[in-house]
Amino acid sequence: MASVVERQQALLQWVEAAGGRLHPSVEVYHDEVTKGSFRVKEGGVLGPDEDIVSLPLNCSLSFLNAVAGHPSFQSSTPSAIRAPRDGAYFPVEFLENVPPHVVGRFFLVHEYLRRESSHWWPYIRTLPQPEHMTAMLPIVWPKDVVEFLRGTNAFVAVEEIRSTLKKEYKQAMKFLPERFQYEYTRPLYHWAYCIFTSRSFRPSLILRDVESLSLPCKVDDFAILLPLFDIGNHSPHANTTWVTDDGSHLCTLRSSESYSAGQQVYNNYGMKTNAELLLGYGFIFPEGADFHNDYVHIKTKANATAGDLSTSHIVSLRPLSHPSSLVGRSRLLSPDHVSCLPFFSHFQDSLIASLYESIVRRRGETPDVPLTNILRGRISRELLEEIVDALGTKLTLDLEEIELHDPPYEATNQNQELALLYRVQCKKVLDQALSSLSNTGPGGEA
Repeated sequence: MASVVERQQALLQWVEAAGGRLHPSVEVYHDEVTKGSFRVKEGGVLGPDEDIVSLPLNCSLSFLNAVAGHPSFQSSTPSAIRAPRDGAYFPVEFLENVPPHVVGRFFLVHEYLRRESSHWWPYIRTLPQPEHMTAMLPIVWPKDVVEFLRGTNAFVAVEEIRSTLKKEYKQAMKFLPERFQYEYTRPLYHWAYCIFTSRSFRPSLILRDVESLSLPCKVDDFAILLPLFDIGNHSPHANTTWVTDDGSHLCTLRSSESYSAGQQVYNNYGMKTNAELLLGYGFIFPEGADFHNDYVHIKTKANATAGDLSTSHIVSLRPLSHPSSLVGRSRLLSPDHVSCLPFFSHFQDSLIASLYESIVRRRGETPDVPLTNILRGRISRELLEEIVDALGTKLTLDLEEIELHDPPYEATNQNQELALLYRVQCKKVLDQALSSLSNTGPGGEA
């Protein structure tokens, strides 16, 4: 069996043979901490505005490959998108009735099962394999590990995602021939979900002239896997840009900063909280003096999807005006909203706005006060107290829920330790925010 280094080297050769490249001063580096990352070689340097990695679109893997050139399914995909080998297409009924993001996962499973005969095998063999997937994301963690999240919003999200995946798989299998039933197993579908969730990119970042294509869905209704690209690890501080060349069909990740020999070269996945990183990538950032990523997600709508944290508001460990609250500050509706009453300083402005609107409408009144005025206390004392009471009640209930389900035994493996650290930080966030709400005396008033 080829070693990790040999498989990664074969992947690089496959990409280069297709017309892609890795910056000559950058290497794929493997260690037990990162498992795989980009690093500047000894004696090398990566300057600003230099390309880290370039990949031709014909190496990408997604829903588009499942429909490219399909003889019976009408669609128009970019010319660089590779069709399946040997005309191994899914049935039209499957493509017409199954959501594109689900089709993409089944296509990955399809190519995994083809092994060496798959065009993408040099890439697929470098991915975490299905037999090791219980170490990947919380949705595939064993029960005794997931229990360490019970009481937190991440536990609720895991439960809902699992339910959604069960429904997606069951529905999709209705439209596949019987011979598929024994190969396209639910564990393999879960594995494909983990791969796409933790390694894929939005098509709108990559594809150009989407309007000229005849796609059977919106461009971001599915995700794209970019071999070699996805080795770059995440840093919210990394300054990178995406460039797609229409002529060469090359997608390029470009650095906007310098890296010296021995430094890891990062990508930036966007401003994601630890809850989002844990669910989507299986890691969190530790709290530091200069940066923290600890936020609790609060939902104010009864029908909000638990697994979709983008529909929620956040509560921060530190005031959003604090330099270390980088991710939280990026979520504000306006940068001006960091100037607020001290007891609102830990809360996303959209949460305050939502509570204000809910309370005012319940009174049968029209919400017409600008958000800046609300945050600075330029509303009636009675209304201000009602907002603060609502926040305090919600946070107290959330904190009690976490404490009620504190694990009765110590963590015995890495993922249990990760879950334990996450829940400890959630409690710390809620404690700090509740403490700020108690500051409603003379010093905390507008």
